[in-house]
Amino acid sequence: MNLIYLLALAVSLPVQDAPGRYIPKEVTTLVGTFTGSWTMFGINDKGEVVPRMKWTDVMTASKPTREKDRVFVETLDEITYLEPKYPVQKYPGKEGYMLKEDGSLGDYYIEMYGKVTRLAKVEDDVWTYSAKASSQELTMLGFPQGSTGKHVVVKVVTREGNTEAHRISRVTTVHWTDKADEKQWKQFISLQGVHKRK
Repeated sequence: MNLIYLLALAVSLPVQDAPGRYIPKEVTTLVGTFTGSWTMFGINDKGEVVPRMKWTDVMTASKPTREKDRVFVETLDEITYLEPKYPVQKYPGKEGYMLKEDGSLGDYYIEMYGKVTRLAKVEDDVWTYSAKASSQELTMLGFPQGSTGKHVVVKVVTREGNTEAHRISRVTTVHWTDKADEKQWKQFISLQGVHKRK
């Protein structure tokens, strides 16, 4: 549920992870600390879209690393849940680029819980990806058992004064059968938030 998507301005020179193993500026500029605020939405008993959870987070990206098939930074997201209250959680991950056979940058990706998600670049500063909504997620959002759904995430990087911001929205489409055995569909924004570079 953590959305770790750290695109930054290319302002740093490449660095070396090991002799002959350069890390490009597209990755070194991911290093930094970001603060965020987030709201997750679901439905109530009337089928109305309502807030289901709110939290803030501090995301740090560090340790640029180059491996055989990818180059990335390590991330750590520390989440403070506001509504409802839960203990502070920390989620490690990775973010960077796959490498092509010639060593050039390939797909941008994020990795959480050991799962790699590749993002599609729509245009400069705009990225997107889709993912299946798990049954556990849909239950958390207020949908009945047996519901199925898909998420589409859109990330737009903006420069707001002197601040770099990553604005993220997730559109979810859900299909289920109600108590009257009628097929139902709903599409709504299920997650919205922003990360700002400190």
